[in-house]
Amino acid sequence: MIINSFLKKKFFFKEKIKNSKRTFNYNIIWYLILKKNNKIGIGECNPLLDNNAFKNLNIYEKELLYLSEKINIIQKNESYYYHSYISYSSILFGLEQAILGLKNRYPILYDSKFTIGKSGISINSLIWLFSLSNMNIENEVKKIEKEINKGFLFIKMKISPKLFPYQLIVLKKIKKKYPYIKIRIDANGSFKNSKEAIYYINKLYDINIVYSVEQPIKIGNWKDLSNICKKSKLPIALDEELIGINNLKFKKRLLDIISPKYIILKPSVCGGFFGSKEWIIEAYKRKIKWCISSSLESKIGINAIAQWTFKMEEKYNKGVHGLNIGYFHNDFYSPLHIKKGYIWYNPLKIWKFKNLI
Repeated sequence: MIINSFLKKKFFFKEKIKNSKRTFNYNIIWYLILKKNNKIGIGECNPLLDNNAFKNLNIYEKELLYLSEKINIIQKNESYYYHSYISYSSILFGLEQAILGLKNRYPILYDSKFTIGKSGISINSLIWLFSLSNMNIENEVKKIEKEINKGFLFIKMKISPKLFPYQLIVLKKIKKKYPYIKIRIDANGSFKNSKEAIYYINKLYDINIVYSVEQPIKIGNWKDLSNICKKSKLPIALDEELIGINNLKFKKRLLDIISPKYIILKPSVCGGFFGSKEWIIEAYKRKIKWCISSSLESKIGINAIAQWTFKMEEKYNKGVHGLNIGYFHNDFYSPLHIKKGYIWYNPLKIWKFKNLI
């Protein structure tokens, strides 16, 4: 018999982090815990990247309670039995994690060279957006240099039109000193239209350090995005554009119309592992590259995502992913660690699930 429960935990960021839309001070995460025959599975339900969920956390928690009641009644360890009771992608994702843990030996969801510590996953570092009030070009250069000195060859950098002149200087300085470094630019939809986007993209192209540009304009403008992808001198990646599109027919249509070079997937808002795999398969058919990006989960969520990412790479093309850890003061102690631009799992270290199980 499956016994389930869920717990809520508040995480505090070591520093305020900011993209072009929001500033993050803390995060609230729910954990779905399944137990059966002395086995356990834990799934992280993280509403932070889902604006509708984060604005209605009481409703989010009620849905988790309702799902918990359905698990007690249905008693099945396959996630599709519960799809009709779930409206939030991050709750589905948490359920998938918990079930996979129950089927395997949690915290191992998939057996692989990653989980025995023989292979790591290539990742980028992440530089969050600074503001005009604390803008200091030399400090930003030093932040990037610090990540380079850690062994990162790929850096992801948040940008915005307001800060662009300063950020361009930062990039030029990095290019001059570290010509081998590649920068992923994440605009978070901050450019007003395709004309403005192309103007800034051409400026970035000229300094010859930028690898790709993520989500240049707001979501929903497929025609304009398609136009940007055709005219851009740099590869365009879709990120927020993928969120909320769960119908396979619409996924195919989006990729065919926009035809990006890359898609950036966050399982918590892209329909969990099931929905994300659909995107990967369709992208792979069209020779569109993919990567997984998830930095705002606790180590429980990143653990699940990293293990799944490694399995996807075994079947589909490899990439450089955005699986970062270490943002929270009060995160769990885990075998996950980052070394020289890779995330690793050390099986000799023991998880400490403080106040969770």
